[in-house]
Amino acid sequence: MKIVYDKAELLSDLNQICLQTLKEKPRMIISIAGPCGSGKSTLGKFIRKKGFDNFKPYQIAVIDDNVMSLNLFIVRPKIRNTPPYNSTKDNLKPFFKFLPPYIKIIFYICASPTRIDFADVVITIDIDENKRYKQLKQREKDLKLINSLMQSKLNINIPFAHWLCLKE
Repeated sequence: MKIVYDKAELLSDLNQICLQTLKEKPRMIISIAGPCGSGKSTLGKFIRKKGFDNFKPYQIAVIDDNVMSLNLFIVRPKIRNTPPYNSTKDNLKPFFKFLPPYIKIIFYICASPTRIDFADVVITIDIDENKRYKQLKQREKDLKLINSLMQSKLNINIPFAHWLCLKE
């Protein structure tokens, strides 16, 4: 695991890993994981809109809360696929038929990456609990729900080739 302390360093390291990995395969999966309220979706949205280093937004798909977002130049479609609760891992295959060949990187955002059985890269977000609580309070109104979400813990139970941790 490599710990990084800012988004620029994270994206620079990620760029190098992606360049190397994509020499060996046409597409890769990156899982962004962390407890509820840690900033996973915010990071994914930033990457989808801006891209990073050698990778442009149109080469990136982001799957967050079972919705895939693409940046197809003028159009930005959102494709939903919610698996049955008792399903086995589908490795995001229901989304693949919608992916143009120039999509090189799929970011899968989930507190615990349950739909996949392998990630080329796992990015975890380690955030101060007080900051996380404040972010959850901005997003949620129900105090019981906030307290329940604060109990969630990081659970990575899949194999991966690289692990980056963004410490905020």
